[in-house]
Amino acid sequence: MKTTRILAFLLFVSISVFVIISCQKNDLAKADSSGNVSGKAPMSNVIPEVIPTIPPPDCNTECINPEGPYIELVGSQTDEWGNTSHPHSKTVSYVVYNTETSFVVKVTFVQSGGNASNTIKVTTFIGLPQSVATLASGATATFTFALPADWEKCDNVPFTIRQEGQSAPIDMSASYSLYGICTNRGCETSFAGEAIACGNQREAVYTFTSKDALTNFKIQGGLTDFTGADATVYINGTVVDFNTISADGWAQGTANEYTVGQRTPGGSSNRNIRVEGGLAECDELVIRIVWPSSNAGGVITGSWSVKDSNGVEIAPALAGLTCN
Repeated sequence: MKTTRILAFLLFVSISVFVIISCQKNDLAKADSSGNVSGKAPMSNVIPEVIPTIPPPDCNTECINPEGPYIELVGSQTDEWGNTSHPHSKTVSYVVYNTETSFVVKVTFVQSGGNASNTIKVTTFIGLPQSVATLASGATATFTFALPADWEKCDNVPFTIRQEGQSAPIDMSASYSLYGICTNRGCETSFAGEAIACGNQREAVYTFTSKDALTNFKIQGGLTDFTGADATVYINGTVVDFNTISADGWAQGTANEYTVGQRTPGGSSNRNIRVEGGLAECDELVIRIVWPSSNAGGVITGSWSVKDSNGVEIAPALAGLTCN
């Protein structure tokens, strides 16, 4: 009998302990469930969703114009947290491209509740890391890195983006292959002249474009019935200051990296003008000349030519401009 009572007592104690432990577990489960109502779920509940980038065109066959448009690489990542009653999310997206001189990363941040991001930092090996301390939801920050002077097409530029704040940080990494500058921009070599004013104060404009880059060329021509001191010459809108005399006796000045000279041949009523320098492919050189004259109407200029460093014509010479 004594043994039976002891066994019954031990059985009672075991059942009681089991009931107490079960109640404690249920209470803990309820506490975990109620804690999620705030939307501040444990970090293990963060679910990243990465949208893969769309492969850009082949850098070996595609190129960009200096003025654009540029070839963009895009990507994004979305993190979600909270529960079904109070879901939260944030998205970091980027657009990457290169210009003739820069590597550009544009980062956009969007948070479901409209909250701003903390630090957003972009890192790449071609320059020091760049960052912003905060970025409003829906806003975009642009990070521009100078390209090395010796960069070439298809150079690969890895980069990383780190976003902090609003739940766990987002870390993204990718790389971009640089696109070279198009060597043929679709222009033709041309040399043209136009008489603008034909009275006693005359004006003419000459325009030159080359389909190929030129390191050294010379444009030269004459102005008829010239009076006064120097003609006023503009190179791409900048007036030339004729403040020196060249070794061969021309009044000389510079503007926009061009050397400009003028002179009056002995005993002549004409004025010679010459412009020397280089020109990038498909760029335009505009020479505007204003000068006083003793006559009105008629032919106001002599012939004008454009030649390379060997004296070979680059474009057909222009006959004298005539006033109507």
